[in-house]
This record gives sequence, structure tokens and C-alpha cells, in this order.
Amino acid sequence: MNTAPMDGRRVPVEVLRGFVADIFAAVPVPADDAQLIADLLIETELRGVVSHGVLQVERYVKNYKEGMTNTHPEIKVLREGPTTAALSGEGGLGIVVGTQAMRMAIDKAKQTGVGAVSLVYHEHIGSAGKYARMAMREDMVGMCFSGRSAAPEYGQGPVRGSIQGSPPFCIGMPSGEGQPDFMVDFATGMPWDEESFAKMPEIYYRGLGLAHAANIMSGTLGGQMLPEFDRQQIKFQGANQSSFYMALAIESFVSVEDFKADMDHLMQGVSAMEPYPGAETAQLPGGLEWHREREYRRDGIPISREAVEGLERMAQWVGSAVPW
Repeated sequence: MNTAPMDGRRVPVEVLRGFVADIFAAVPVPADDAQLIADLLIETELRGVVSHGVLQVERYVKNYKEGMTNTHPEIKVLREGPTTAALSGEGGLGIVVGTQAMRMAIDKAKQTGVGAVSLVYHEHIGSAGKYARMAMREDMVGMCFSGRSAAPEYGQGPVRGSIQGSPPFCIGMPSGEGQPDFMVDFATGMPWDEESFAKMPEIYYRGLGLAHAANIMSGTLGGQMLPEFDRQQIKFQGANQSSFYMALAIESFVSVEDFKADMDHLMQGVSAMEPYPGAETAQLPGGLEWHREREYRRDGIPISREAVEGLERMAQWVGSAVPW
């Protein structure tokens, strides 16, 4: 689990957002893309997902500067129907082209009730939750999976045969005003522990099944096995990932008001229960992040020393001013 860093510094939200946008603008990438990358990395930090927040800036900048990622991707439509689309990200950063894919899924859902879009040949999408939240803000159920192709790259141990290592799996449903949204957003990989496996093997098998499902729904369904997306042949070698985005319009099934009222009832009921051992409150997935976001907007985002140093190195490399 991601935990708040104990070292480093707290940075006001808008200061951090502007700093990150300036770094990417100086790479350079288009100004709109630089701002989008900053916005979504800050959104990730606000949820406390430190592993996929500004800690990733150094990796992204290096891959841009070294020609591993396309700074000016133009999405290619491979197939399209009324409710579906298959896209190529043309070597772009997943945050940039993934946002376009989810927007297309949302637009289709507004017209038909459902939109599903696959995306192949792109770099890292970051945390999956931000794409689901795009749909949730439109009163939709949002889903996002990511991975690579379904050809196993087995590690050691009987259940460590992962496709990508730990592909993300996310489903989110909106609640009403003043209640946390429900969001299952997690990496599917599990560290191997023989004693834990002996006690609860079903947990490992479930995780392995979810990991493969995420990869098949993104890599295989997206066509990453096709010759034109061969990892040894693609121009932008960092763009070896695929992803899948879905939006379901709640209104196509039940009124939004009734849906959210029932979600509120669920969230309130759970919050009144006895917490798990070691937890201060009883919350469903998404609740902890919802409360953390409010704290961080008020008090600033805690950034680890590792992330601070990485940001400072990248700022120096591209010639951007450090705001602290």
C-alpha cells in the first residue's frame, strides 16, 4: 500500500502543479500536454498514490529526452464502431493518449450508454484511477486496465508468472455529494510468501487471475501481438504498453439520483461498522483516498525526499526554476 512519505517536504498544490508543468514544457512537449501531465500527476498525489505521482517525473522526462517516448503523438484509429474503438497511441506517454482514449469512451457512452476503447503502443499510463474518475465526474461507472501482451514472462516461484509484473485494475462508481466515491484501484501483483500461500492459496490465484484479465483486456484485446507493435521493431521503445477504458452511463440503467442515494446509504452504513484491526475507521475502497485528498488540498502535498531530488535533477536538466 502507498503510505504518506515521512521525509522530504510539503508543497502547496498549485506550486507543485506549476513546477511539474514547467518541467515538461521545457522538455519540450506541447504546452497543453505539459499541463495535462502535471494535472494528472497532482491528482494522483492528492489521492496519496505516491508511487505513481511526481516520483514518475524523472522517468518520463528521461524517456522523452532519450527518444523512448513520442513527444508529439497523433493517435491512430485502428477500428471503430458506435460503442467501441481500437486505437494506437503512436508511442506517446500513456497519460496523454490514455486521456484521449477515455474521453472517447465517455463521448460514446453519452450517445449509446456504453463506451469501450482499447489503446496500444504507448508508454506508462500512471495510476488507473484518474481515468475512472473522468467517467465518474460525468455520472458514469469508469473502468481502466493496463498491461502488455499475454505472452508470459515467468519469474521464479509457482505463482509469480506475471505478464507485466503488476498490471493495474480499476473500477469506480460515483456517490453523492459529501460521500466518498467507491473505487477499487490496485496493482494486481503480489509478493511471493510461501507461508501465506500455504494458508490462503486462493488469494494468490485470484490475484493471478486479475493480473491476466487486465493484460488480456488491454494487451491482447488491443492487438499488441500484431507485427506492427512488435516490441523489437517499434520506433519508440518505451511505448511497450497497452490499456483499456470503459464508461457506462448510469442513466441508461437507473436514475442517477437513485443510484447515488443507494451508494450514499452503502457508504454511510460501512462507516458505522467496526474497523479492521489496525485501521482507525471503516471505509470501502476509495474512502481513505477521498479523505486524504481534502487534507492535502488544505495542508499541501507531502513529497518524499526521493521525489524532491528527482524533480530538482530534472529541473536542472531542462533549465526550469525550482520553486523552493
